[in-house]
Amino acid sequence: MKKNILFTFLLFIFAVLQNICFAQNSFEKPTVFTAQQIRDGASIEGESKFYDKDNPVFASQDFDDSAWKYINFTSKKAYHKDRPYWIRYYFKIDSAMVNESLCFNISQLGASEIYLNGKKIESIGKIGNAKSTEFRIKNEVPALFSLDNTGVNVLAIRFLPITKTKKTVVNYSPIALNIKLNAANDFLDDKVDMMQGFNFIAMLICGIFLALGFVHLLLFLFYRKAVYNLYFSTYNLSIGLLSYMVLSFYEMTDPDKINTYSFLSFLSIVVFGASLTGFVNTLFGKSKLRLKIMLGIAGIFIILFYFSAALAVSFVFFYIFIAALESFFLIIRAMIRREKSAFIVGGGVLTFFLFVIMLIVFQILDSLNIVDPDQLFGDDFMGYALGFIFISFPISISAYLAWEFASTNLRLVKQLDEVNRLSELNLKQEQEKQQILQDQNDLLEKQVDERTFELQKEKQKTENLLLNILPHEIAEELKENGSSEAKYYDEVSVLFTDFVNFTQSSEKMGAEKMLVELNECFTAFDLIMEKHGLEKIKTIGDAYLAVCGLPLKNECHAYQTVLVALDIINFIEERKKTNPNALDIRIGINSGSLIAGIVGVKKFAYDIWGDTVNTAARMEQNSEKGKINISESTYQLVKDKIVCEYRGKIHTKGKGDMDMYFALGIKTE
Repeated sequence: MKKNILFTFLLFIFAVLQNICFAQNSFEKPTVFTAQQIRDGASIEGESKFYDKDNPVFASQDFDDSAWKYINFTSKKAYHKDRPYWIRYYFKIDSAMVNESLCFNISQLGASEIYLNGKKIESIGKIGNAKSTEFRIKNEVPALFSLDNTGVNVLAIRFLPITKTKKTVVNYSPIALNIKLNAANDFLDDKVDMMQGFNFIAMLICGIFLALGFVHLLLFLFYRKAVYNLYFSTYNLSIGLLSYMVLSFYEMTDPDKINTYSFLSFLSIVVFGASLTGFVNTLFGKSKLRLKIMLGIAGIFIILFYFSAALAVSFVFFYIFIAALESFFLIIRAMIRREKSAFIVGGGVLTFFLFVIMLIVFQILDSLNIVDPDQLFGDDFMGYALGFIFISFPISISAYLAWEFASTNLRLVKQLDEVNRLSELNLKQEQEKQQILQDQNDLLEKQVDERTFELQKEKQKTENLLLNILPHEIAEELKENGSSEAKYYDEVSVLFTDFVNFTQSSEKMGAEKMLVELNECFTAFDLIMEKHGLEKIKTIGDAYLAVCGLPLKNECHAYQTVLVALDIINFIEERKKTNPNALDIRIGINSGSLIAGIVGVKKFAYDIWGDTVNTAARMEQNSEKGKINISESTYQLVKDKIVCEYRGKIHTKGKGDMDMYFALGIKTE
């Protein structure tokens, strides 16, 4: 698995191209795939039937393609125009694979439709007009199928390639269409293992180097003179980005991303070379001109990529080679001069180059079938070697930076000791000054705390008074904005209460006793309002006005208002049992819309206006002793929950005849 990861990485860096010649394929001479070939992944290749016209009948199993020409359909040279092509391929399978789950592993530069024995089994991308066509590079999750015989099977492919009109900055692949027939279970198991291992290694490398990059970038930001931290930071960030790009290329399905990924990969390689030469020159180089030239060339490559990506890519590897040789030379020279830091950095750098050279040599020997590294060193050798290559140089540089930090820290400790010695001479005087200042501060803080406590008490009194006058939401708005605008509420219920024969009872009881009676009743009413969420508006003589549904909306405003009225009636009835002077009451309720807000700027009060309020007053005036008179609008809202008695149409001043109801109590199921 790790060997495959290594080959994938090298394929991206060096773009190794191979051309293979194949045999012709036809119905009379179908390709026969053995069970082992299918389990390993049998390539659909060779010179197959090929046609540059487009007709759905070409997918038919019985279609006569004898007039079609033979061509190697995998090569991009076979496709010249932006139109669909058809390929037909004939094959048989081993009897051991009959009724086994199979799939096609497809890589492509275009969009395709796959037909097997005349039946469409898969689409990769979308073949349409210029606007609707969608190109894809591979089928991430291939469609599964099975074959129930060992006869000739017809694979028909409708393929729309990416041609010159869809140009990419790099030649991502020399293969236009690559298809393999796989045993589904083996393929999916191998793909899962490959993805897990590849993702783990790529993300591990990416995470480690990005973390190192950010750490050293912070070190540079805190101490700008240590420029080598900046170069080492960009070095690590470039490797992290390159690792991520390798993973992105491996998982890429949309060819539109090739240009972006190619530029980011190219950028990471250029930054890698520039940061390497910058770091080594900063530590061991004497010529600033050489460093400026190397960094300038890196900048020129990035600009050149915009005009000619192929030329820029061709030169960048030569630039990396020159930067590596320069670094090697400077480190060896520093080691000869016996510079301590050179031995720390040089060990890792030389190991890095040694393993790279060894890896290249083994790859060449392996490709020539002279030596198989896996047989010599084991299956995991290449993975371990690649990992060691990646970490050897950063570890040596990190070791050097740690040594440099320790040396700097030691010098700072000595300087700090000297500073401490000098500081002790003035410490006693400063302590005396601080004590005097502290005493003054303590006295001031005590006075401030006392004054603050008094102000908070006064503020709390003011806020409590304001909340007793206004609803909480309106009070908060008034405190924040200094004013409160009147608002329209479309769904509220208004409650009016009035004591029966109040004038006669006042004359009989006397003003003081009547005031006590009103205070006790209205206090009880206030508690009832709070219990059911109604907002008290005001008292007018012996009348009490409240509303439900503002300033916060309440879907059950009518029902809650009737519950309040029932509680008030119950309170009066209970009071009459113990107090012979208790007053009788009548209540009116109406539901509708109104306007509410603050009146005036001095001695202001929160009030409500509108026809709904007037109608509620009329409901109260036409009510009876100990009764709750509700309007038609309120009745419609509470009729399912409240027992009501229809009173008929009653003439009302200024309103004419109106339907009225007595609310008697809560319905029981």
